[in-house]
Amino acid sequence: MSQYKVNGKAREGSLGYIKYPSYKDSGVDWLGEIPEHWEHKRLKFLCRITTGNKDTENKIDNGEYPFYVRSQTVERINSYSYNGEAILTAGVGVGKVFHYVNGRFDYHQRVYMFYSFKHAEGRYLFEYIKNQFYKVALAGEAKSTVDSLRLPLIQNFLIAIPKPSEQKTIANYLDKATTKIDTLIEKQTQLIALLKEKRQAVISSAVTRGLDASVPMKDSGVEWLGEIPEHWVSKRYRFATRIYRGKFTHRPRNDPKFYDGKYPFIQTGDVARANKFITSYSQTLNDKGKLVSEKFPKGTLVMTIAANIGDIAILDFDSYAPDSIVAFKPKKDVDLMFLRYSFTGAIDALKSTAIKSTQENLNVDRIGSVLAAFPAVGEQLNIVNYLDKATSKIDTLITKSTQAITLLKEKRTALISAVVTGKIDVRD
Repeated sequence: MSQYKVNGKAREGSLGYIKYPSYKDSGVDWLGEIPEHWEHKRLKFLCRITTGNKDTENKIDNGEYPFYVRSQTVERINSYSYNGEAILTAGVGVGKVFHYVNGRFDYHQRVYMFYSFKHAEGRYLFEYIKNQFYKVALAGEAKSTVDSLRLPLIQNFLIAIPKPSEQKTIANYLDKATTKIDTLIEKQTQLIALLKEKRQAVISSAVTRGLDASVPMKDSGVEWLGEIPEHWVSKRYRFATRIYRGKFTHRPRNDPKFYDGKYPFIQTGDVARANKFITSYSQTLNDKGKLVSEKFPKGTLVMTIAANIGDIAILDFDSYAPDSIVAFKPKKDVDLMFLRYSFTGAIDALKSTAIKSTQENLNVDRIGSVLAAFPAVGEQLNIVNYLDKATSKIDTLITKSTQAITLLKEKRTALISAVVTGKIDVRD
């Protein structure tokens, strides 16, 4: 990386970050050089580390205090076991998700808490271990489950550390710098939400009102449709398309003797990740597996009816599917692509029919009972062409914003890593 001087201090690269005047070898391969006046210490010498004594059965939906469990969402509880500054590692695999807390809270028996900081700023340690721990401490040494992460591994994690006053300076700098980045990320996130709303509105309008605002309208008698063009026909989806349900009749579903063969077996996540076409798959079935599942041919329109319900895409290959996915074969007077847009426009109506349990679920009968509007095939094709162009422009903007968020997150991570390991000097 190129280096140059400003006011006698070495700057690094095109961004002009200042380096420390001198460095020394830390003796740790992954850490490399650290500033000359810094030390490196084991985490156990900087704070106390313990686990909680409660399980998820203790959580209360409307509890007064935060209750940290093994997820990124924070539960509630009506008691607290600690009041003060602490760091907690909680997530799907301890060591991936970290929380900085200063106040009253309680925590799960499989959550580690770092507290009673000695010669260390809690906020500095939080940024350090949140950024460095998982990619270093767990790499090749522990799996991503709580049971494989043992206390000695955490206690002996190495921390590169300056004196407390400098730690405080670094923590304050990162507060300001990351807040700016987080604000930009939030703006891009809000923009994506607005673009998705616009996309939905464009589709809904086209599949319920058509493209010609001057045609006479009539009341559909259906709330989600409202008024539709007078020459359109309203009918239930069961009369517009044949609906087939995927299947996997064997239990348990994860029995390994049915998997890892040559037959694609799509999951709800494969549909969710697709845009218009499903071009990849994450699982396969063997000869035994295909006998207990349902095959759909290439070009089939499929929809998820469990987990993330209402995601819809077209298969780009022959594939088997589980019972959390349904498929559609439109009647002769319904275009496949128009049907796809029609389902997208009707997503709220479809979701309103879903069975409410531990998670929402649709089924063939409920999908078939929803009323939609259909023009003649020629007009359907015109609407499809219009929507392909309109949604493509919106999708391009969504992709750009998504890429911007990815770059901002990478910048945030890189900045924190460089600051807390002394690669750049932020004291000024």
